Amino acid sequence: MSPILTVFVLAAIASAVLLAVLIRLLPSHFLAAGINDRSNHTQPARQLGGLAIVPVVVALLWLFGARMGLDQRFLVTASIGALILWITGMLDDRHHLPESIRIIAQLTAACLCVYGLGPDFRLLPDFFPVLLERGLLVLALVYFINLTNFMDGLDLMVVSGMGIPLAFLAGFAAFGLAGVASGSIAAAIAGGLCGFALFNRPKATVFLGDSGSLPLGLLCGLAFFMVARDMRIATGLILPLFFIADATTTLIKRLLEGDNIFAAHSKHAYQIAKRAGWSVWHVVLTVAGLNIVLGICALAAGSTSIPLRLASIVVAIVCVSAVLMRFRRQTAA
Repeated sequence: MSPILTVFVLAAIASAVLLAVLIRLLPSHFLAAGINDRSNHTQPARQLGGLAIVPVVVALLWLFGARMGLDQRFLVTASIGALILWITGMLDDRHHLPESIRIIAQLTAACLCVYGLGPDFRLLPDFFPVLLERGLLVLALVYFINLTNFMDGLDLMVVSGMGIPLAFLAGFAAFGLAGVASGSIAAAIAGGLCGFALFNRPKATVFLGDSGSLPLGLLCGLAFFMVARDMRIATGLILPLFFIADATTTLIKRLLEGDNIFAAHSKHAYQIAKRAGWSVWHVVLTVAGLNIVLGICALAAGSTSIPLRLASIVVAIVCVSAVLMRFRRQTAA
């Protein structure tokens, strides 16, 4: 069995087992998700996913990381960054922390992890001086932390919306197209989400919670940064393009409408589709199908053929735009 596949399988099994243990041991009211007019769930559920997945992912990176190209500096900073967001997210799930504390924690974690990428890590050396690029990477990582949190609003959404792109990334690494280091991170998270899916399928009894979406967003962002370096920047952008596009267009729409962008809401395209009458399965399978197309486009974007790269980018943008517009029509499919 290849190391990438080994990490994926171990992550899936360990996450499922640990989550089952936590469900049995913790009180039923612990991290219970409230139901309100913004909720897309109507049955009791608990925000325990992150309590299981994040420790499993970090442990596997320490167990396999050194032999897969992750150096000590990266492992230490990524682990500390994930721990900061894991604790912050768990406290927020329980006590609803002020936004300022959340932002400070995210900036701290992002700065640590960008430092952990090492002095030689560059994505656009011909366009930006190193300090400016580092600052942009920190901002991009903070945004990625938040968009993962934003998009965690429906059963299996993170599994289909992020798990599939990460599985493609892991596959690229397994076949030597991307670095094994980025592939190991992707395989660990994708495997963890696979184990989590057993409990998050409709009607879900367990959600990720902020203790899951925040640190996983951090680690996902790092994996996509690394594949952007290993292959092409377009590859790193196309893989998570649905999450980026839905979160970004929703943010712009809310700004134009004068909304408080820090307030909770239910205006993402996938949420609009759900409230318009789409079943949860229809929404997540649509996203899953789109991400399979995006995975193929991301592979083509790494080609040496310029026409093929350009075509893959156009196809990716058109497909994502079509799905977002279909979701936002507010009519049942």
